[in-house]
Amino acid sequence: MLNVANTVDHMVGTVRDVMTERVVTAKAYATVAEVATQMAEENLRRIVVVDREQRPLGVVSQRDILRHFLTNESDESAPPGATEVQALIHRERPITVAPNVPLIKAALVLAANKIGCLPVVDDEDHLVGVLTTTDLLRHITGYVGGSVEAAFQIYTPTTAAQARMPAYIRQKTGDLVIPLCCISHVDNTTNFVLLGYDPPSGRILVKFVDEYNASAGVLRAKRDQEYLVIPASAFVAHFDLTGRTTPFDVSDHHDGRYLVLSPR
Repeated sequence: MLNVANTVDHMVGTVRDVMTERVVTAKAYATVAEVATQMAEENLRRIVVVDREQRPLGVVSQRDILRHFLTNESDESAPPGATEVQALIHRERPITVAPNVPLIKAALVLAANKIGCLPVVDDEDHLVGVLTTTDLLRHITGYVGGSVEAAFQIYTPTTAAQARMPAYIRQKTGDLVIPLCCISHVDNTTNFVLLGYDPPSGRILVKFVDEYNASAGVLRAKRDQEYLVIPASAFVAHFDLTGRTTPFDVSDHHDGRYLVLSPR
């Protein structure tokens, strides 16, 4: 059970440690109808509106969209869906945060302003991520997502499988094979991964990163039209997984930044 002391301990670190780097955005000149469709398709509660230089102008929520349609539905001369989404932004300047800001300060900004989302910007105000109350709750509670790798030991320095196996380890090579159809946010993945292992549960963590760094344990994955194949022989040997034939169920978290493979 969480208590105040545990919560404060979990707030150590910076915004960069918890933020979501891959952010779905809407252009300022997009229509409300277009953004509403985008949010419905992406299952988004809110969306960051940016200018042409990818600088955040504000955040628009589902509630803002719905309120706009309801309050303007009788205006036949100007259909509410044709309005540019930037018209729904009510703050003159967006409330933003830098990646190096202490996490506890960012949490206080969210709470004090009664907002659920903070765009994260660099020194030139370009959007580099977003910090939400959901990110913080996941981080505080240890739920898979946010700072998901904290529950795993990060690893640093059957050749065939039944089609029904969502993911598996090749016995001869030690490759970790994940069908792309099991990854909900495949467009958000990269070809570079870090692997982690949680011995008590037998779960494997696959964390996608943006660049290759062999000294940090980053592996270069391969993919074709059906599979993501990770050369994991050293990882398999390190955690004594050689010869494991149990298939893994695949779940992705944090918009595809992490995959968690759970043994069946």
